[in-house]
Amino acid sequence: MNVRSMVDWNVFWSLFMVAELSMLAALPYAVSVSGDAIQEFGGSFPTVLATQIAQGTAFLLLSLFTGIFLGKKVGLKATLLESLFEGRGLPEGFNSSLKLSILLGLLVGTLIFATDRLVFSMFTEPLTVLLSSPPIEQRILYSFYAGIVEEIILRFFLVTLLVWISWKIKKNPDGSPTTTGFWLSILLVSTIYGFGYFLSLTSVTDYNAILPIAIIALGIISGSVFGWLYWKKGLEAAIIANLSASLMVFVILGSLF
Repeated sequence: MNVRSMVDWNVFWSLFMVAELSMLAALPYAVSVSGDAIQEFGGSFPTVLATQIAQGTAFLLLSLFTGIFLGKKVGLKATLLESLFEGRGLPEGFNSSLKLSILLGLLVGTLIFATDRLVFSMFTEPLTVLLSSPPIEQRILYSFYAGIVEEIILRFFLVTLLVWISWKIKKNPDGSPTTTGFWLSILLVSTIYGFGYFLSLTSVTDYNAILPIAIIALGIISGSVFGWLYWKKGLEAAIIANLSASLMVFVILGSLF
């Protein structure tokens, strides 16, 4: 098998260009939230920034290649892009999938914001106050980063990789991955994300014992929704849901409260 036939390069480069642009556009937000903490990386600011961009780009390329290559084996894919590039137009049920993704995303965003402000605020400073502090244009651009890049890395790469591993261990009689394999993969990635997100915030905010529990719990809830959409509807559905949730948290509710 040659490299040209291993992945759909139209899908690969389309996702890469959109993701790379969203990653670059989110840099002002990341700098605003990080503040002086970025100096802890050592070196000059341009050097640190260039290093982060290079690392992010390399991981993005790996994520896309793995997601497309392994996704073909376990039935996970970028449904919309594949259908368009194959000349079939919009996939069947696209409109209902779009509405469902937006609705679930808005509900997840509302749940995250409300839980942070009404419940977790009793134990620690609400995270949404910090995360909604940069200018609104930065928050909008960051929402696209969250929706696109996070879903490519978390769902398209990690969930696909774990589902493929579970498929190698145990599969259904028809050769497809098991439902248990899908859910274990989705939940594990969601937990890893929650823990990683907590670690990324420890340098910019004070915290107590409840904070990691709160972040991981919300990560599992949101990741389960996005993971289910990726599994059942395709990568684009997960991206739209994550984008909708991010806009709800950082832009809409973050501006109102």
